[in-house]
Amino acid sequence: MTSALLRLRYLRLLLALLAFALISACEVSQFLPPDAKLPDGSTYTGEFQEGLFHGEGVQRFPSGLIYRGQFQAGYWQGQGELESPAGWHYEGEFDKGLMAGQGIWEDEDSRYVGAFQNDDFHGLGRFEVNDSVYEAEFLEGAPLQGQHITEYGTYEGPFLDWYYHGEGTYTYPEGSSDADSFSGTWDRGVLIDGQDASPPEHAAPLTEKILAEDRQRLDEQIDNLASERPGLTDAYFLAVGGDGTESVFLRDIQVAKAGLQAHFDVENRSIMLLNHRDYEIYPLATRPSIRHALEALDAKMDSEQDLLVIHLVTHGGQDGQLLLQQPGLDLPNLSPEDFVTMLEPLNARRKVLVVSACYSGHWLNQIKDSNTLILTSAREDRTSFGCGDDSEMTWFSKALYQSVGLDLTDPDAMSEQINQQIRLWEEEIGMEEERWSYPQFHLGEDLRLWLKQGMSGQD
Repeated sequence: MTSALLRLRYLRLLLALLAFALISACEVSQFLPPDAKLPDGSTYTGEFQEGLFHGEGVQRFPSGLIYRGQFQAGYWQGQGELESPAGWHYEGEFDKGLMAGQGIWEDEDSRYVGAFQNDDFHGLGRFEVNDSVYEAEFLEGAPLQGQHITEYGTYEGPFLDWYYHGEGTYTYPEGSSDADSFSGTWDRGVLIDGQDASPPEHAAPLTEKILAEDRQRLDEQIDNLASERPGLTDAYFLAVGGDGTESVFLRDIQVAKAGLQAHFDVENRSIMLLNHRDYEIYPLATRPSIRHALEALDAKMDSEQDLLVIHLVTHGGQDGQLLLQQPGLDLPNLSPEDFVTMLEPLNARRKVLVVSACYSGHWLNQIKDSNTLILTSAREDRTSFGCGDDSEMTWFSKALYQSVGLDLTDPDAMSEQINQQIRLWEEEIGMEEERWSYPQFHLGEDLRLWLKQGMSGQD
């Protein structure tokens, strides 16, 4: 499946509000002058009314995201144009900061014209991708009922997650087949009950091809892992970006790797897993790939001498589960209990776990032991911030790997500085105390002693 066919789902474009330009849901709490620079670094040029963005204006974000168009009471509202550094462009209607109404969305190899709701294709629309066209009613970013037209033929009927699914008819071009068409019942792209005719090979979604190529990408990373070095403490690194609808998680895991590289040689001792609209960037982040990656890193490590470092970043649910979402695939989420099961068979003794997600405090009690350092971006009942598509990275990763810096020689001081930095950013945008994220921290006593003793000579 091409990157363009990976549907635009749950694109959490942050509301262009006056004070909370990095937070997906917020309230205006202060007035700024024209040409204002917001706390996250974005700038606004345009009209104001009673201290709010109102009228025609332009808002630019540090990531390169640009909105031009109408504002109302601080929101993107009415006609506007949105240009993303990720290569896509939208022009059309907005409602309270979200794509809603009629509009046009396009990138290098696809184009959608039709109705939107909550940043998704939603309603009647036409989606052109490579050499095929979907003319359909869309629901939350995917076709629900309509036609899929290719040079090989046309499917008409219902869909489920881009698959032909339900009672549908496939019609061949005139003169290309002995049978003009066939009808029957489809189950996620497979004809299970119909005439004695097989649909053309391309008609089924390319899920199997995606997964086969994905395993090859993961195997290549595993094959390139460097061996541990006797007498030195090596760090082996696993990064997981879970939500494939937003590019912030790609940038986040790259920042994490760079931050760790400043202290350890992880260039060839790391595995990067990522769900993304351009799925070829890294192997996909699925529960099987996470388990396989952990096993591969563990096999290369010296269990007594080396350190396993894991960075998990995505959206989190109130139950502590981490979202694993790849457009076009149906992936189960990752719970703390799932992850404990993955860690249990490993020989790796000492671990550092970073979880940057809302409600990530759930992971603390599930994972902590005497040889683990755990840092989570929020308390189990609080959200964390900076996870929108126009963010450079999550706030927690920015604090840990850039503003404060990863310091394993004194994890207690590092944790305190991270908390102070996050609190400073929260206060700078006027966030009330009941919304503060409260990052959490656990350092096992055996690991504390080992770190205090200086590990073994490292680069």
